[in-house]
Amino acid sequence: MKSVRTISLGLVMGLALSPAAWGAHGKPGLWEITIKNNAGNMAGMPDMSRLPPQARAQMQARGIQMNSAGMTSRYCMTAADVANDKPVLTHNASCQAKNMKTVGNTFSADLVCTGKVVGTGHVQITYASPEHYYGRETVAMTVHGTQMHTDMSMDGRWLSADCGKVKPRH
Repeated sequence: MKSVRTISLGLVMGLALSPAAWGAHGKPGLWEITIKNNAGNMAGMPDMSRLPPQARAQMQARGIQMNSAGMTSRYCMTAADVANDKPVLTHNASCQAKNMKTVGNTFSADLVCTGKVVGTGHVQITYASPEHYYGRETVAMTVHGTQMHTDMSMDGRWLSADCGKVKPRH
C-alpha cells in the first residue's frame, strides 16, 4: 500500500507543483509552494527521512520537503514563464488539463489522467496578488487497482527576484 500512496502522492503533487508558472499573474523569481493534504486517506505517507537515500536526495535537489501532511517546494519562474500566461499543471505526460478557463484572476481546469494512474479531477487557482496565489485540487484516481481520492490545498508565495540555486524546471 505504501507504494500506491507514494505513486499517487507523487502524481498529485506533480499536478499541483507548477501553477507558479501562470506567468502574467505572477512575478519572475523564486516561489515557495506549499501543498497540504486535506483528505485523511493519505495520512500514512512517510516523511522524507523514511525515503530511500536516492529518492530523498532527488527531492531535496529540487527543493522539495515532504511529510504526511503535504510538501513544500521551491520553483524558479523565468521571464519566459511570465510571458506565457498559461499555467503548467503537470509534469506527468499521462495527465492533461481540459476545459481550462480564466475569469478575472482565477484559473480552473478539469484534470484527466490515463495510463498506470487513471483518474479525473479539478483544480482552481486564484492569484491574490503578483506575489501570492492559493488554490485547491481534488482528484479521484485508481492506482494499481486501488481507488483513492485526494483533496489538496496549495499556497504559493514569491520570495525573491533571485532564484539562487533553484533551477527552472524546463
